[in-house]
Amino acid sequence: MSLDVAAALENGFSRIPTRVAGLLFVAYLAIGIVSSVAAETLRVAAMDAQQPDAALTPTTPGVGGSGVLALDVGLPVAAVLFLVQLVVAQVVGVVAIRTFVSDARRTFPTGVSRHLPWVVLNAIIASVVVNVFIGLGTLLLVIPGIYLAVGLYFVQFEVIAAEENAIEALRTGWDLTKGERLAIFLLLLVILAIGIASAVPSLVLGFVGAPPLLTGLVGVVLGAVANVFTVAIGSRAYVQLKPDGWSPDFVTSDPFSY
Repeated sequence: MSLDVAAALENGFSRIPTRVAGLLFVAYLAIGIVSSVAAETLRVAAMDAQQPDAALTPTTPGVGGSGVLALDVGLPVAAVLFLVQLVVAQVVGVVAIRTFVSDARRTFPTGVSRHLPWVVLNAIIASVVVNVFIGLGTLLLVIPGIYLAVGLYFVQFEVIAAEENAIEALRTGWDLTKGERLAIFLLLLVILAIGIASAVPSLVLGFVGAPPLLTGLVGVVLGAVANVFTVAIGSRAYVQLKPDGWSPDFVTSDPFSY
């Protein structure tokens, strides 16, 4: 099938005023707060390990930008906390994509947690590999990086929805975008615009000197909203590109889930 960007946007936005989208917003909000705390804790712990007084130096405004939300732990604990929140964030991402590629609206699809550890592991591996490819491509005058970002956009979806391993997903995700890369590029521009729009209010608050805690919390809330929007849009675009009649294998028939 071909990608209709307008239909993907419409279908994605239509999934927002649903119960599962509200629950996912809460999940993204929670992981956003945890991620901010973990990142700030790691920053302060790393600075403290190098130079004890440096950890007290204020930095760019954000959630805990001046260390206000940093936990008083050593560098090893801070690193573990940061890695744990990355895994938890990936779990939320798996649940979100599986929810939006299905037709579930009131409750999560019944198979949303199927093979979850295996899927999360492969999703993390795929994400690392894709980001390395994009980073290397970006070093080659930027354009190759953009091309790779477009061509590999649905790799994570293949891991999460089709339960392919990371290596298989790189091939099938690349193949899925053939002939549709201009449309996918336009879709990614919309997704990028949503991300930028969600970041503007916190940047403005930081510029006018609002308290770092307020600035960061506004960013986390709007970031959670943007995450739900963009995952819904990407998921509906992914479904468009799959063959007619395709449905994710993890979904089982449950009339109370729709």
